Amino acid sequence: MGKKIHILGAGLSGMVAAIDLAREGYEVLVLDRSKEIGGEGRFHPSVHGTPIERERISHYIGFDVSPMFHPPTDFRVYFGKRGYRVPAGDLFAVERGSRPSSADSYLYRMAREAGVKFEFSRDVRNHRELPPGSIIATGLVPEMYDSLGVPYKVVYGYASQFESDKPTELMTYFDDRFGDYYYHGVVNGIFFGLLFQRKPVTPKDLKVCQETLEEKEGLKIKDWVLMSCVVPVASIRNPRLFSGDKILGGTISGMMDPALLFGIVGAILSGKIAAMAVYDSERAVRDFRFYTRNWRSTYISRKVLEMIPLFRARFLESILVLSSDRVKRFFLQTGKLAIPGVENYPILHVIEKL
Repeated sequence: MGKKIHILGAGLSGMVAAIDLAREGYEVLVLDRSKEIGGEGRFHPSVHGTPIERERISHYIGFDVSPMFHPPTDFRVYFGKRGYRVPAGDLFAVERGSRPSSADSYLYRMAREAGVKFEFSRDVRNHRELPPGSIIATGLVPEMYDSLGVPYKVVYGYASQFESDKPTELMTYFDDRFGDYYYHGVVNGIFFGLLFQRKPVTPKDLKVCQETLEEKEGLKIKDWVLMSCVVPVASIRNPRLFSGDKILGGTISGMMDPALLFGIVGAILSGKIAAMAVYDSERAVRDFRFYTRNWRSTYISRKVLEMIPLFRARFLESILVLSSDRVKRFFLQTGKLAIPGVENYPILHVIEKL
């Protein structure tokens, strides 16, 4: 058995890193603050939509991730009260949480088979408690950001989840009356909806969202959970693979799209890169720089968009849906490359106006 490596965080990134290192002959111990696999129980099971080229990502990290990602039978996008049905393309639904059907459980089974050891209910809040060379992949919780001095922004939302017999689907809703977006997804018999923005969500914001969902989707959602978390989009210099003698993986490393905050693919990729930093640091640095090469330009683009408080939804509608394919490709060219690992972002071709 090779050198022992500690990994803090049993999320997607931490487990991808653990699997890779165990297969390279390292003794791997994963520590996590939760009582079991799957993270924070208040917000899971949850459903997330993400663009991903499954075969290419699987080839890069060294094992098949396809079973984690499910093609939706329906994908709808609303801009204000105008809605469209569009092909999903390389957009997929993925389940997070502790259920056997989740991506977390899939990776956990692979990690255990590879010989990775886990210690749950280990709440490490200071990076100095970990040995040099440890990987920190703690996701969206603030304590380790504070310990490492990584700039972050608090984001807010209302989440809802319940059992559903609908087939796999995804829906996204933009509205000028609140800052970011609402989305929901259904996969493996679970419905999960999230009204999300970078400023506190007010009851008025939630009411606007509820009224539109009832009018356009026939959804009457009554039970919502108020939530907040942190994301590394507080500084243009956020992306970093190392912090002192520690290796960063997942969201805390900055491998997250700074525009719409897509993070699933970046977490998976950065798990592989964090593991690589243990045994091939030169390649790890090169790959990390490659996958975050457009992060700063997209960060600036997002800041510019935030300066347009009115007609933002109509602007996105005109570019993403109503414009020619040439204009769509031009607009997406920078943005798609800022989602780490996404090279083929789906172009929205309208099937039906809703």
